[in-house]
Amino acid sequence: MEALVNDSKARGGKVMAGGKRHGNQGYFFEPTVITDLPDDSKLMTEEPFGPIAPFAPVRDLDEAYARANRLSYGFAAYLFTRSLKTATEAAERLAAGNIGINQMSPSLPDAPIGGVKDSGYGYEGGRAGLEEFLHFRLVSQTIS
Repeated sequence: MEALVNDSKARGGKVMAGGKRHGNQGYFFEPTVITDLPDDSKLMTEEPFGPIAPFAPVRDLDEAYARANRLSYGFAAYLFTRSLKTATEAAERLAAGNIGINQMSPSLPDAPIGGVKDSGYGYEGGRAGLEEFLHFRLVSQTIS
C-alpha cells in the first residue's frame, strides 16, 4: 500500500485522506483516498487489495465503462446510481465477476464469487464454488 501511495504522489496524485500505515505492528493501513491520478499510475493499473480508493473524473458513462474495462483485471466493480436504466446498463457493460450496485458487498455466502480476465480462475462459494474443488470423471466400461 505504501508503494502505491508513493507512486501516486510521485505522479501528481493528491492524498485527500489516510495514506500511511496505522501504527508500526501488523499490516494496518489507513483508509485512503487519492485524486488526480494519471491512468498509468500503479494505483490505476494494479489491483490494490487494500483500503485505497482512487478517484478520477470522467466525462460520461461511456468513458467510465471504457476506463473500468481497459485493464486485464476484473474482480469487482461498483456503481452508485438512482437510475434503474444506468444500473442495468452497468451490469451489462462492466467486465467484472462481482458487480455491486448501490452497495459495497456484492457477494453472498451461498452464491459463487470469482473474477474475470486476470483476476482469477474459477469460483468459490455456492454450488459452483464447490465444483471448482472437484474433479469429475467418466468411466465407461463394457464387460463381455
